[in-house]
Amino acid sequence: MAASSKFVSEWWLQRISAVIVAAYVALVLILLMVYGTPNALQWQGLFANVGFKLATILAIIATAYHGLVGTLHVWPDYVKNRAVLSVLNAYTWVAAVAVVLWAVYILFGLK
Repeated sequence: MAASSKFVSEWWLQRISAVIVAAYVALVLILLMVYGTPNALQWQGLFANVGFKLATILAIIATAYHGLVGTLHVWPDYVKNRAVLSVLNAYTWVAAVAVVLWAVYILFGLK
C-alpha cells in the first residue's frame, strides 16, 4: 500500500509541476504579446524584478522535479542491469540538482 500511495503522490506532484510550468509559460507569452519582443535592456529590467526571479526559479524547480520523476520512472523500463540503473538514477539526481543550483546562481548569484 505504501508504494502505491507514493506513486499517487508523485503522480499528483508531477501534475502540479506541469501546471506551474504552464502558468510560467503563459506569463512569458502574455508579456511578449503585450510588450512585444524585448531587447537586452528590457530583459534585464524584467529579471531585476524579484517577483519575476522567484517565478522563474519556481518554474525551473518544477521543470527539474517533473523531469526527475519522469526519468526515474522510465529508466527501469529500458535498463535491466541494476548497477547501470543505479548509476543512471544517481546521474539523474545530480543533473536535476545541478540545473536548479545553476539557475539560482544565475538569477541570484554574486555580481
